[in-house]
Amino acid sequence: MRAVTVSPRSQHALAALLLGLLALMLGPALAQEAAAPLDDEHAEMQVLVAGDDPAEVADEAVTNWLARPALGMGDLLGRDASEVCELLPELVSAPPPPEGTRVNLEDRREQPLDDPDLRRFTYSAVRPVDQLDVVQVELVRDEEGWRAVSVGFRIEAVNRGWLAAPATGGIFAGLSLALLFLLARPSPLRRVLASGLLYVREHRRLVFGTMIALYGAFAGGVWTGAALPPECDDAVLVVLGQALGQVGATDALLAGDPLRLAVTIFYQNFGVVTLLLFWLGLLFGIPAYLLAFPQFFANGLPFGVLYDASGPLALLGTVLLIVIELTAYFLVVAGGGMLLVTIVRHGLAGFPLALRKTLAMLTIAAVLLVIGAWYEVVLIMLA
Repeated sequence: MRAVTVSPRSQHALAALLLGLLALMLGPALAQEAAAPLDDEHAEMQVLVAGDDPAEVADEAVTNWLARPALGMGDLLGRDASEVCELLPELVSAPPPPEGTRVNLEDRREQPLDDPDLRRFTYSAVRPVDQLDVVQVELVRDEEGWRAVSVGFRIEAVNRGWLAAPATGGIFAGLSLALLFLLARPSPLRRVLASGLLYVREHRRLVFGTMIALYGAFAGGVWTGAALPPECDDAVLVVLGQALGQVGATDALLAGDPLRLAVTIFYQNFGVVTLLLFWLGLLFGIPAYLLAFPQFFANGLPFGVLYDASGPLALLGTVLLIVIELTAYFLVVAGGGMLLVTIVRHGLAGFPLALRKTLAMLTIAAVLLVIGAWYEVVLIMLA
């Protein structure tokens, strides 16, 4: 992949595009989980400020954060590619505040944490138009002192501890076995899948066009990632590592529990990505397409960067996994298109049929993602 070459000016544009897209796609996800306790795996996070006194480090991190100007795409395009990529981890861990944000440094409060090498401080803050909020700073201690690794508005994290519960893994394994049983004999599930295939055949041009367009968007992201200069590799890996850690994939992997890992993968792929596309598809399909194109382009970027790290066999296994998961997502997007086409053809009276088509695509996607989750666990365990 690194054989792809572009002009220096194009490299600047690609790096700026990477920064904007990853901030767009990963930033909200990271912010929503930012209140989760830090752990030793945060040692590789972006260092914002360092020092011996944690309170002073936190105050300085907030002061520097308030002084950071918002960067527009025009500002990024004028920078050197390596400089743009250096901004990426910090943009995710400490995105610039809105202009006019005020923070009361005198109202510093330390939040209790179990680990003595981790500190969390909060400050009362006021956003523009006098909206009250809380700013949070995370610090990690190592042999050189205290390091601020994130700063920004606090957003309450969603408690997903149930994903790590042994019972959850057992239930998912049981449901997977039940799925195999239902697929192996005549069952309601097989009838739904058969009807879904008939709907795909009925709307084959729509489905084919959706697949080509979205696979093209993903391939464009891979090409863009491969065309980025080598200076961007570490930036992408840092941001990707933070994203995986925040959704629980890193913890699940370190736990070495295949059941927990499978549950986490399926939850993220189906419970987060697929259901979002499904609900957007119910809004007459168009919002799902509008989200899918930039999302899957951005999802392709890290694959272009990581391509060199994969051997032929690992690459083949990864390609198969990508096909399974992307096909599931794209069928759900196409389901939204089926809904729109069916309503256009039959009016609102055709909504029940349109909904059945969309639900059939969701069912096919769920089956594919269960298979994909277990297959991904096998790939990870064999790596």
